[in-house]
Amino acid sequence: MSEVKRYHPSLIALHWLLAIAIIGVFAMGAFVLDEMKNDVPAKMLLLQMHVLGGATIMLLTIVRLIVRMKTAKPAPVVTDNPKMDKVGTGVHHALYLFTLLAAMSGMALAIKSDLLNILFRNIGTLPADFEGYVVHEVHAVMAITLIGLTLVHVAGALKHQLVLKNNILARMSLRKD
Repeated sequence: MSEVKRYHPSLIALHWLLAIAIIGVFAMGAFVLDEMKNDVPAKMLLLQMHVLGGATIMLLTIVRLIVRMKTAKPAPVVTDNPKMDKVGTGVHHALYLFTLLAAMSGMALAIKSDLLNILFRNIGTLPADFEGYVVHEVHAVMAITLIGLTLVHVAGALKHQLVLKNNILARMSLRKD
């Protein structure tokens, strides 16, 4: 059997789709929604988009995990630094974990604040703010940790591509070489 050089095309597509979605939903939450008072009319639509985006990210992450388990994968990247190889593996696992934790804590906030009824059934009104909910802080910590891990992931990929020159990005590319 020949060695697999790339991840499955579905896995690649999910990787890049999730990367864009996570950055977009994080940016909307951190730089738009957190800065906007809850009595601003546009906040309802933006919160709907944020909640639906988070739910979609959670669903796609679960699908990605299933696809990853069921498809052939390239061999792990091995460098001359076994400790850094382990860090790379740990970062990948932590990305999955914190993606799910950020989504679940967002769902917990939506449930605790009755946000689903408010946003999707027009029952009730938004609280004055979300700062009074401990789970809001948990959600923020999970999201910030996820973005930090994403930056470490990108830095590692760039190091492999540009410094180690092992063409690692080809494994996550749909382009045929």
